[in-house]
Amino acid sequence: MASYYKDELPFALVLEKNHAQGLIWCEQVLRDLPGKRKVYKGSWNQRTVVVKLFLDPKTARRHWGREKAGIEALKKTSVPTPELLFAGDLDDATPVLIFGFLPEAQTSLQVWKGLTATDQRIDFLRQLIDVIACLHNAGLVQEDLHLENFLVSGGTIYAIDGDAINDKGLGKALPDAVSSRNLALLFAQLPPKFDPLVDNSVQRYAEIRKVSSKEIMTRLSNDLPDVRRRRRHKYVKKCYRSCTEFERSALPGKMAIFRRDQSGGNLKSFIEDPDAFMARGKLLKDGTSSTVVRVQGEHFDWVVKRYNIKSLWHWLSRCLRKTRAWISWGNAHRLKISGIATPKPIAMIEKRVGPLRSTGYYVTEFIDGLRTETFFCDNLVPAVQKQQASKAFVELFGQLRRLGICHGDCKATNFLLRDLVPWVLDLDAMREYSPGARFNSCSRVDRARFLRNWQARPELQRWFAEHLQK
Repeated sequence: MASYYKDELPFALVLEKNHAQGLIWCEQVLRDLPGKRKVYKGSWNQRTVVVKLFLDPKTARRHWGREKAGIEALKKTSVPTPELLFAGDLDDATPVLIFGFLPEAQTSLQVWKGLTATDQRIDFLRQLIDVIACLHNAGLVQEDLHLENFLVSGGTIYAIDGDAINDKGLGKALPDAVSSRNLALLFAQLPPKFDPLVDNSVQRYAEIRKVSSKEIMTRLSNDLPDVRRRRRHKYVKKCYRSCTEFERSALPGKMAIFRRDQSGGNLKSFIEDPDAFMARGKLLKDGTSSTVVRVQGEHFDWVVKRYNIKSLWHWLSRCLRKTRAWISWGNAHRLKISGIATPKPIAMIEKRVGPLRSTGYYVTEFIDGLRTETFFCDNLVPAVQKQQASKAFVELFGQLRRLGICHGDCKATNFLLRDLVPWVLDLDAMREYSPGARFNSCSRVDRARFLRNWQARPELQRWFAEHLQK
């Protein structure tokens, strides 16, 4: 079985011996899970197709079988799924599935991100709920229920990823507890600010399933926070290892993690010599604990933050602990999956001597926003905009509180305003807590520190004191 396929496109794959239409032309990579799966758009038997290869020598046959079984289970329901044209092997024994290509298809996530009006979002969620309810009525569970596992083509929503379809209950409607947990997995994909849309969707689901919407909402109110927490923790763990989205690389004297979609010459230069890369940039901050520069190029605009080691004793106190760059990288993805604005994380480096950690570097995209203090203290900014921004901060702190997250350093300089939306910066002191006294104490500290920013503007301080939850 081949472990990889050619990067130069197009190229041909050959089906198992004696197959009448044995040649597949692969023309575009649609998805690449290194060493495990690769998905191409191509042509076969005079049709445009999607070719899915299973590459892991240990698990390929099992995943191929589960995917095939899941697709066959979907066919027994009224849920649309792309046509499975071929299930078999290549000439080198690599398991392969060939699907009909859906023209102009977008993932549900892409469609969702393109919606701006509440009515549009409600309508689209109801369409998704129709699909989920049909699955549940048929006794099927999509165990990896996220918005990228549904494609939209020609106004129709198609279920994909048969590997994640649990068909053990096929033919018998799901129990309420199982269906509620699966629904929670769907709604957990959406940031908490969209929770007001859940009630409408649940009513639609209850109509199709002929169950009580009140009972479903009661179960969801318990399941959703827990599912969100588990999903968030899983994603944060994932951002520290090699996968489709990230690559982790151990190099002499350092360890780097970076986004695969940024793996060009600029990133290579940064990883090879981060200090020389920083020297090319514009200095934004030159402190003893950290140095911050902005580095611009033809196709990139990054902010690089180096967490300095001030002395031998400072290094000794920190060498066995996670660097602040490591913590910031994880927290950026914690916020990202929760729908909270923070500059896009690009890469993280730790200098290491064996297991001992030293200087850390954290890279994000540059965000052109307004300093929060400048915005609120500028008399030329209309009062209505200040009111909108104030409400946005109240909403932000409400989201953080519901997620059990404390920032740890709520200085005004650690927030930017862009289009009246607060962007969260300086994430190395951020922590997520379980509900309890520890979280409540840290949350009070965050609130008090944020209020101190506005001592020179007592009216604004009083407004925040009244509206920020205690």
